[in-house]
Amino acid sequence: MASIKNLNLINNNLTAFNIQPFTNLEILNLSGNKITDLDMSMHSKINSFKYINAGNYYTVGMLNPPNYLKTINLNGCPNIQTVDLESSVLDKVFLKNGVNETLTVTNSPLLQYVCADDSQTTAIQSSLASQGLTNVNINTYCSFVPGGSYNTITGLVRFDENNNGCDTNDEIFEHMKLKISDGTTGETFVKNNGKYDFYTQAGNFTVTAEPENPALFTVTPATFSTSFPNNNNNVFTQDLCVTKNGNANDLEVLIAPLTNAVPGFDAKYKVMWRNKGNTILSGNVTFTFNASKMDFVSSVLPSAVSGNQVTFNFANLKPYANTASEVTFNIHPPTHPTNPANAGDQLNFVASLGVVPGDINPADNTFNYQQTVINSFDPNDIVCLQGSTIPAVMIGNYLHYIVNFENLGTAPATNIVVEMDINPADFDISSLQLQNASHQVYTKVTGNKAEFMMKSANLGSGGHGNILLKMKSKGTLNPGDQLMNKANIYFDYNFPIETNDAVTNIAGVLKVEENLNATSAEVYPNPTKGEVNINTESEIKAVEVYDNAGRIIQKQIGINARKTALTIRSENTGVFYLKIITDKGSMMKKVIKN
Repeated sequence: MASIKNLNLINNNLTAFNIQPFTNLEILNLSGNKITDLDMSMHSKINSFKYINAGNYYTVGMLNPPNYLKTINLNGCPNIQTVDLESSVLDKVFLKNGVNETLTVTNSPLLQYVCADDSQTTAIQSSLASQGLTNVNINTYCSFVPGGSYNTITGLVRFDENNNGCDTNDEIFEHMKLKISDGTTGETFVKNNGKYDFYTQAGNFTVTAEPENPALFTVTPATFSTSFPNNNNNVFTQDLCVTKNGNANDLEVLIAPLTNAVPGFDAKYKVMWRNKGNTILSGNVTFTFNASKMDFVSSVLPSAVSGNQVTFNFANLKPYANTASEVTFNIHPPTHPTNPANAGDQLNFVASLGVVPGDINPADNTFNYQQTVINSFDPNDIVCLQGSTIPAVMIGNYLHYIVNFENLGTAPATNIVVEMDINPADFDISSLQLQNASHQVYTKVTGNKAEFMMKSANLGSGGHGNILLKMKSKGTLNPGDQLMNKANIYFDYNFPIETNDAVTNIAGVLKVEENLNATSAEVYPNPTKGEVNINTESEIKAVEVYDNAGRIIQKQIGINARKTALTIRSENTGVFYLKIITDKGSMMKKVIKN
């Protein structure tokens, strides 16, 4: 069979055909058969394919009215040049093979999906539109590797805890950023299993490791180069070994919503703590919630609940490791006899780490999140955890985002992709950090596009997941500017679900203060030697203190009163900002310490 180049199997009532034994086949005619799904993927010789409802001559032909062909797979066929298709039941076409073949489709009104290379998606879209096919999903996500032949740079990253060289006994070092350069720059992050991958064509490549706290770690090798003279599926393997520089504790904690808060329904949240330092840490996390508007239901990880606080204990958290728990509450209905929840109400949450001795960045040991109660669900969304407004002093600092997704279909979703086009005028994409993901994720950053690809996620109907990330806003932004992020979420071969726009406004300090008069918040004395008193008409939940660079330097929680006092503990003098968080919302106030 290997010697056959021309094969004619007209009118054989075939319901299946295996092309793989015909390694040199160039011409194939299957007219008059009943094949519904034809897989010709990875065939090296086929150069054209035609399925039409006319008896014209064609190199590879199928003529079987009434139409049977629903799916044709030509992925990985490097010599394919032209594809002509006509089938009233044609649904999916796979053409991701590293070449820009010409696709012509006629009289195929049911076509839903075409997978092709990035370089040809625009041309295919135009060609299909000329035939009236304007509702076809075209992308590259039928696989997460390039079409056709390509090379791979890969390796495993481990943390050498005992400083005796990395071996199989050492823990993986997940989510560290790696950059690749061949004149242009791309990025990826170490996956949950410790592996990283770059896919390339021929050329010279340099890979550089970029841990988030570079002063705390030594990566060996910190950078390496390799060359590929061709793209014949070469593989270059370079494992990386990470050791610590000294001893530095650095924990962070976050709260992120997994659902909207709707009166009368359950709402879910993610509490995540992450070790950014280079020591192994144990401790606890306290999650404070608004007990007057919601009731605790459950948490995925073991927890202790007391009043309005949920506490998690953790032990032996390795460097760069993170742990997260999903926490479920029931939001009070509007008919609650004493404490109803209604659309527009504000729910305030605070996550705080127990004392972390010598933490080099105590500012991220606490995290505040405020959520507005609404009357509708949107399971596929993006949320900025800092809210819809930030003070001007936070320009150039990290903003955290969570992208939530839910499979609304009736069948499991095998592969999921979250795609984000980052506005370079708003964000420094080089600062992007992947912090947590619900599934094993391969991240690809090219230019200003970030793609989070979850292969074999197998997300069941109604199942949900998320991606948690952070990146810095541009330092060139000004008060009054607006930042926006959104995402496209792909479930298998379906059209992407476009999320909401997560819009964050940068408030000017004067604008914020104009909204704070004596009847809403009173802060005195101002100027102060350090101690300030705060009076408000609403119940104060927490107060955050920011320095003039926008860094949170201390936090006071669990106040639950209309009056409180605090001492600005910084030894520095100058301008500070108080973020006063109440049960009705939050406000900023400038304080001068002299």
